[in-house]
Amino acid sequence: MIDMHDLALSMNCFFQRIFKRQAVVLFSIFGMITCLFAEMQNITQKKLLSKEQFDHNTSFVFIGKSSLGTLGLYESMVPLLHSMEGVRGIKIMPENFPKIIIKLDTSAAPGLHPSSNLVDATLEFLGQRGYSKDRVDLLCFNFDELVRSKAYGLQSKNRKYKGHKIQTPLDVGFFTSEWFHDSSMPPQVHDRAKFFLQFPYDLSKRIEEERKSYIPAALLDAQTYWINLAVVMDDTKLGITGAASNMSLDLVSNSKRFRQDSTLGAAAITEILAIPEIWGKRLFSMVDLHRYQFAGGSDFNAEFIDSSPILLVSQNPFSVDSIAWKYIAKSREMRKLSSRSKEEALIFKYAESLNLGRVVEPKVIKSFLANQ
Repeated sequence: MIDMHDLALSMNCFFQRIFKRQAVVLFSIFGMITCLFAEMQNITQKKLLSKEQFDHNTSFVFIGKSSLGTLGLYESMVPLLHSMEGVRGIKIMPENFPKIIIKLDTSAAPGLHPSSNLVDATLEFLGQRGYSKDRVDLLCFNFDELVRSKAYGLQSKNRKYKGHKIQTPLDVGFFTSEWFHDSSMPPQVHDRAKFFLQFPYDLSKRIEEERKSYIPAALLDAQTYWINLAVVMDDTKLGITGAASNMSLDLVSNSKRFRQDSTLGAAAITEILAIPEIWGKRLFSMVDLHRYQFAGGSDFNAEFIDSSPILLVSQNPFSVDSIAWKYIAKSREMRKLSSRSKEEALIFKYAESLNLGRVVEPKVIKSFLANQ
């Protein structure tokens, strides 16, 4: 296996290594209206994207108007998702995608996380598509922090939201020995201390475990697909944390060891997302820019929160971050903060090197319902 130290010398020399097994009638009137509008938009997009024009490596980002309320988000979301389905030739229905896990970004909770309105609108969309509550789970790594936010009305003893199960690392079998990302990068001190307590007399076992970042087993089930609800933040090391990091670094155990190095952190993000069992199961990533952080690093800082009434949707999480980067850059420019070059951001360079789509400048399609 290639030493991760070599990656710092050449940004293209990184690979993934993974050991694995074989593998209600809410908004009904508004739903019919928005679905009708979305179908009209789909016809327009199909005319624009002829077989000669369509490039399967092109990344598309669909932009609509964000709203503070659940109903407004639902009305904006539906045409965006219909357009995405039309462009990509998919239909989000139980017969096509039997089980769905919604990954909630709680890395900066309780200060910053996807709003409950965004979650409710997403659940309503899936409910209208025929998904029962047992077919849609939420996945949350920092459940107690989400409880502290009080936005979801959750209680520590009941890990459910409106009848949907919330999966957390506290669940038995959340991680299994078969699924992990293997990296030779040394762990953080607290991780090494944890392994010493677990295996005090087995040095070889400690060294073996130090290399592993375990991946939630549920996401790798053959019948399970994922939706990514993320928040975006400026990051001094990675440039941006958002949709891509939420489904990579914020998806695995002991991920903090990757965050202090811009090269290795970006490599880990792309390596994990490039795992076929993860990349092939994506439905869409979505970011509501009603609240985002434009400075202050990867930790929440209320002083640097800004707002833009924009909703971003894409199958490609890197593309969502690429467009969100522009809003962060604008907020930084208005406050005369130093600029960051998106063209030099390693997460986008590495994503394109691994053929995960053209993400530096994805194709933007705006919803005609968006008032922009």
